Amino acid sequence: MSPANLHIVNEPPPIGRRGRIILWTAMIVGLTGAGLCFAYKVAEFIYTIGSDDVKGFADVPVTVYFVVALGWAFLLAWAFLTGKFAHAEQAKFDMIAKEEEYERLGE
Repeated sequence: MSPANLHIVNEPPPIGRRGRIILWTAMIVGLTGAGLCFAYKVAEFIYTIGSDDVKGFADVPVTVYFVVALGWAFLLAWAFLTGKFAHAEQAKFDMIAKEEEYERLGE
């Protein structure tokens, strides 16, 4: 059986218009809130670096955090631009088809 002939047995019902609106609203509100909090933390860090109160308190750890976060952002952009997210479900169908082939051959 080829992967193209396989189908999902317990396919969930499609999300209605109301469900999509709730989903998109939650995503937009959540991402906006997270973005604002992150921007606040960055501004607070920049203020702390220039302040004499806690000079040098978190320079290295936060700088390392930003470098690592930038690396992950570049990795995500590379994966998206090179098509690594295309056909993400294909491996599942290939594995099911291979398992059926093994069972048919008696292995």
